[in-house]
Amino acid sequence: MTIPDHEHHVRLALFHAELNAIYGVRDGIGVSLRLPYDIKDQRVRYTTLDGQSFIPPYGDIHHRTETLRGVSDGDLLVLWAPRATGASRWRFGLGTTLPLGHTVPDPVRLGLEGEKHEHLQFGSGVFAPEAEIAWSRPLRNAIASALLQATVPLTTNAHGFRAPKNFRWSIGPSFSVGRGSLGLRAAGQYQTIGRWHGAVDEGTGFSNGGLRLQLTYPLLGATVTPSIYRELYSHGLNAAEHETFSQGTTVGLTIERAF
Repeated sequence: MTIPDHEHHVRLALFHAELNAIYGVRDGIGVSLRLPYDIKDQRVRYTTLDGQSFIPPYGDIHHRTETLRGVSDGDLLVLWAPRATGASRWRFGLGTTLPLGHTVPDPVRLGLEGEKHEHLQFGSGVFAPEAEIAWSRPLRNAIASALLQATVPLTTNAHGFRAPKNFRWSIGPSFSVGRGSLGLRAAGQYQTIGRWHGAVDEGTGFSNGGLRLQLTYPLLGATVTPSIYRELYSHGLNAAEHETFSQGTTVGLTIERAF
């Protein structure tokens, strides 16, 4: 049968929680362990190119409305903060992701065979090198800081998936507000295209950026940091598949406590 050209509209609500523990080995050196848990709530609808609702005859083999839960890939980093010789302070991190998240069989191959498949994963299936550089410098009534993080998978997992490279960045000042501080940071991400046995993985490959506003405040022996992020630009790299990506407003809450 003839199937008219149509669009897949996929909305993904992500609820992300993580436990991050840092152990000080000695002065200036620590080990960081991060263990995340995700809930991925996906809603899908189809339309023809003129905006009319459409129900594809192939059913929900590609995308479907569903909610998935599970542990995602964590990471283990060694952190080094050299003794400051001037006003600037630096911190370096080097380590690897921990392939704890669930992976799926090749959805590109299964799709071509007309079989039901899953695109959402919770991990890459491999240990991927990670690195980060953080910088901060006190200013008058403020602290300027910047962070650059990179995750660079070097191998393909057992299902033939080569995860994309991810580069995350943020930069901006924090101002003293009473006992706490108010931070305003430009932040974003650049992600390359992932591949299944060389074929493009849909949903990967984009760059975006926006502003994050966060308040850090001491409360009951801990440091509480609520935040809100608003995307200002987004660009999909997978132009051949006519894919677009945008991130909705994101809210977060971080609680830190020293033991």
